[in-house]
Amino acid sequence: MNTLPIGIQDFPTLRERGHVYVDKTHLIKPLLENAGYYFFSRPRRFGKSLLLSTLKAIFDGRKDLFAGLWLEHNHDFAVHPVVRVDFSRLDFSARSLEVSLLHSLQQTASEYGLTLEQDTVRSAFEELIYKLSKTAKVVVLIDEYDKPITDYLLEPEKRKAHQAVLRSFYGVLKPMNAYLELVFLTGVSKIGKLSLFSDLNNLEDISLNADFALLCGYTKQEIEMAFPTYLEAVGQHLKFDSVELMQRITHWYNGYSWDGQNRLYCPFSFLLFLKQKVFKSFWYETGTPTFLVDLIRAAQLNPLEFEAIELLDSEIRATNVDRINPVSLMFQTGYLTILSQSNEAFGVAYTLGYPNQEVRQAFSNDLILEYTQKMYPDSFSLKLYRLLEKLDWDGFFAAVNQVLSSIPYEIFRREEAYPHSLLHIMLLATGFRTQSQVQTSLGRIDILLETATHRIIFEIKTSGTPEEAMRQIELNQYAAGLELPVVQVGVVFSLEQKAFVAWLTGVKGL
Repeated sequence: MNTLPIGIQDFPTLRERGHVYVDKTHLIKPLLENAGYYFFSRPRRFGKSLLLSTLKAIFDGRKDLFAGLWLEHNHDFAVHPVVRVDFSRLDFSARSLEVSLLHSLQQTASEYGLTLEQDTVRSAFEELIYKLSKTAKVVVLIDEYDKPITDYLLEPEKRKAHQAVLRSFYGVLKPMNAYLELVFLTGVSKIGKLSLFSDLNNLEDISLNADFALLCGYTKQEIEMAFPTYLEAVGQHLKFDSVELMQRITHWYNGYSWDGQNRLYCPFSFLLFLKQKVFKSFWYETGTPTFLVDLIRAAQLNPLEFEAIELLDSEIRATNVDRINPVSLMFQTGYLTILSQSNEAFGVAYTLGYPNQEVRQAFSNDLILEYTQKMYPDSFSLKLYRLLEKLDWDGFFAAVNQVLSSIPYEIFRREEAYPHSLLHIMLLATGFRTQSQVQTSLGRIDILLETATHRIIFEIKTSGTPEEAMRQIELNQYAAGLELPVVQVGVVFSLEQKAFVAWLTGVKGL
């Protein structure tokens, strides 16, 4: 059985050691046929570095590495010199970015038996491309193109200094067009793109191009074909049949989309799940920037909207590093994905939402921490989970109120949507399927939660009585059409006391 390619970002290593490889080479072919300047954005841990390593192997002429793959008999593997710069590997914290980048260019020159005479980044890059092109047109592959900027979003002076170096570096590429075969840049966000590429206006952004929607990430068909033995072993370990196993894997790790139609599994999380045989937030735990949740609260965004929020094409591609759109950044970094898209008279519109349970549950915990300014351990989410399983409403609201009481007075927003938002993200953190503002024929359910045994309807009031909330549930027939039994919860929240102060419950269908 081939071994799992966990953490393997080098294509030759992956192939030579016999790791499982999901063949994406047919999707790479258009890039080889239509040489040009491309930009491709995907979240971290989605295989961007492996993609660049694969491209390098192709232009190195390593046909032997593609034995049994689609590209083996569909490409001539002509050799081209390759300049690959990986900003994730450059040490620009201990020494200047210019020194680190210059050292990288000198290393590439040395690999090709060349010596660079120029001692500035721009002139050395020009010299390297020119000298390499004596044998064939040059391929330039750049990984994490904007890392020197995104790592210093909260340090404006350092960030602007890095912008100047990078702008000079990237400014070399367009004038050297006659010497270049392919230029391919990858990164997580697009927030540095506009400021860095003002001179590189021939760069084609294929991040949302439907032809490349499946270039990184695994489809359901791909994982069933490539990992059948592992899936069988996990199913036996967890005591799930194949159908239930795939349903659970899909719920946790599938859902990413860059065209609104095709859904992809996060490779990193899926592979670690196969190895560890446990459902947890593998991708999320690799690092969530604190400034992102800071931005969300500072912008006073309603967390309820993250289940379905609309953005125009111009907004989803936002690139202004000085005025960051938090929702656009959430999409670019993988915390939201495209649920659907439509062509309107004013352009393309996207509906964004959480991709899967991994992100929804883990991000909710971070949002609670940011909105309440209180440590909110996973064990607290487990406590709420157990209380909901038992339908212990006194215990449940006492636990919720304990968190709410800790919110500093100066950040507590005295408006009806605020307690609704906080309860929603607490429920999301339990792992139960949670929906807000669910439209029915007669009204909107405030919160609908699904446990293994019940459907629970919450109607939240900031004035009146729980009896009035229960009457609204009954009059609007919110339980109609739901799988029984349905628990109805009418609850009143006091904006003055910052607490749920009264509740009434009833059960239909027992």
